[in-house]
Amino acid sequence: MDVLYQSGLLRVARTYEPSGLRVVGDVDAFTVPVLHSALRTLLHDGGDIHLELSELQFMDVAGLELVVSTARDLTDGRRLYLHALSPHLRKVMELVGWDRTPGLGFVEE
Repeated sequence: MDVLYQSGLLRVARTYEPSGLRVVGDVDAFTVPVLHSALRTLLHDGGDIHLELSELQFMDVAGLELVVSTARDLTDGRRLYLHALSPHLRKVMELVGWDRTPGLGFVEE
């Protein structure tokens, strides 16, 4: 794992098996640009993208919108998988219909 960003609120690390990011801490309006930059880099790598979220403490609507828009941007059958998304955030996504976003998948762990 390669740490791409680390602060008191957020750590984003590149993962390789599977290819994606491990996100630890808080994703909010102030830290979402960091996640956006990391995700955009992965868009050009090809293959599916996996976000490991077991240590995510908080994600606001800006973060959820980023995840959804990234999944929608994937082409050629690629998918964005959310691993270990908290039940609370999963419920929010279901309530607004984002759980049915094309290109988005969930992995329970």
